[in-house]
Amino acid sequence: MSLSQSNELKTGLRNEQPVVNTFKAGEIVFKEGTIGKELFIVLEGSIGIYKNSSGNEVELARIEKGGILGEKSLIDNSPRSATAKCLELSRLIVINEAAFENALKSIPVWIASIIRIISRRLRDADKRLDQSILRDKVRGIISLMLLLLPESGYEFSSQSALDFDSLIIEAFFVCRIKKNELLNVLSNLEKRSMVSIAEDAGHKKHVCVSDPEALHIYGEYLKLKGQNKKFREMNIPDEAVAVLSNLVYVSQKSGIETKDGTILMKSVFVNDLENRNCDNLEKSLIDLKRRNLLDIMPAENNDDMLIFDKAVLRRIKKIKEWLPRFEEELS
Repeated sequence: MSLSQSNELKTGLRNEQPVVNTFKAGEIVFKEGTIGKELFIVLEGSIGIYKNSSGNEVELARIEKGGILGEKSLIDNSPRSATAKCLELSRLIVINEAAFENALKSIPVWIASIIRIISRRLRDADKRLDQSILRDKVRGIISLMLLLLPESGYEFSSQSALDFDSLIIEAFFVCRIKKNELLNVLSNLEKRSMVSIAEDAGHKKHVCVSDPEALHIYGEYLKLKGQNKKFREMNIPDEAVAVLSNLVYVSQKSGIETKDGTILMKSVFVNDLENRNCDNLEKSLIDLKRRNLLDIMPAENNDDMLIFDKAVLRRIKKIKEWLPRFEEELS
């Protein structure tokens, strides 16, 4: 017999009156993602509410005597947003759809409509809050790891690494993030190929960071996503990026490194290019200047100095390389 069929018998689905049922410790009241037709009121015992996040079960709340659970699914016929599991022997009042609809007959139709609208809005708010909390935790751990790497990091398997146990302690005292929450965040990062957890011959665990710069950019991405913004670098035309790439290439043999950036004479740059379409080149240089990615200063002999930061190109390429992984929806 399936869980839904079992609960149908236990909850008295066809009964138009509330019933009281007993659930054993560890017994599932309802599962996340299933369609629910009942709400529950706790008479005795306690119920744990759990949500699956990136493959890990996270406890959201505990419902004690007098608490209500499952009401949203009954009101708006949406799938259960979390799993409810009995933490001890519990007695629950079960109000099924028939009993609920019977009760609604005694109130005006417009009130029933308002109840359903409020329920849908609460569910939407819960989803946004879930995503926001997860983003904040991930950003917090990313910031902590980037802070620890220069001081406490070391090389392991040719990657930058942090001691796993030390990270657990730091995450709790600095970010107030518990071990299971940290594991959830690390799992999120691991699925995006940003970190990995490795174990040495002595069974000591290490959190390995494949690319600290990409990890930093992912933290930026999460912040921008929370503000409904995107990387400004993604608006740079490919042609302008190609010109910047050529600038970096030519500057490696003909440029001058200064505290203000790399300086390359425009005439040297033009002469070095195989494709000397000066009209398109001029437009791309002006576009890069407009985006504050390049400075153009007049020089002697009717020439110009092109001043730029090589790290800008590396950042653009890094964003374009990693963005698909940042945007990937994890199950």
